[in-house]
Amino acid sequence: MSYDIRFGVKVEGMNGYIAVIDRPEYDSPTYNLRDMFETCMNWDYEQGKWYNCLEVFPKISRGAKELKLHPRFYKKYDSPNGWGNVDAAAKCLDSIIERIGEITSGDNWNMIPLEHLWIRW
Repeated sequence: MSYDIRFGVKVEGMNGYIAVIDRPEYDSPTYNLRDMFETCMNWDYEQGKWYNCLEVFPKISRGAKELKLHPRFYKKYDSPNGWGNVDAAAKCLDSIIERIGEITSGDNWNMIPLEHLWIRW
């Protein structure tokens, strides 16, 4: 089993409905990375719940930095069956950061401000 990471925007007049607009390159990390993600980001996220990117981007950035600076510490969260390791988790978080940057870039004609972008795990 794996996550299904998606980006979305709220549709005005639709009672909080969020429309999926994109996804990161590595959008389906294994559930085996849950403990590693939760620890490195210091965030107990819920699967399937939408989070505002303005609020959680610092957590995602923190997680990516943690995995790069302290990979040996996070090695203990590697999956014993080989499905999910520090490298895979770092690649996933980096791809989320990269895609958020692309979506919110001032060079993008259809740029979406960070405060209007949402992410779901």
